Amino acid sequence: MADEIIDALEGKTLERRWSQLIAAGGVVVAHAGGRAVGMTRFGADPDDATRGHVFSLYVDPGAEGAGVGRALLARAAEELAARGFRSATLWVFAANERALRFYRANGWEPTGETRVEAEWQAPELQLAAALPQPGS
Repeated sequence: MADEIIDALEGKTLERRWSQLIAAGGVVVAHAGGRAVGMTRFGADPDDATRGHVFSLYVDPGAEGAGVGRALLARAAEELAARGFRSATLWVFAANERALRFYRANGWEPTGETRVEAEWQAPELQLAAALPQPGS
């Protein structure tokens, strides 16, 4: 993502956006030592309501390597499966090789779909995974 896009993000706008997203549900926050160290947001895939979707997954750089991302991704998958979804998708920036390795190591595979959203102006790849089914 271009530096000028990141630089243009305003704190109050982001705070308002995240407050609305959290209030809508489908958000899990990981805590350690009394502070938030990661979060994920998930729900129905906006392009196909028969699938779940992971909208975002962030881990504080100071908590990387401690299993926070893996735990959040697993929790999102469990929650989506409990809602009746059998598979889920997510989008990842094509240039984010670390995230791609992480998702692939956790069972997510490219679908071949790509996009460039006007807001971020960067190529993204769609990944998908089968979800663990309750009771199996």
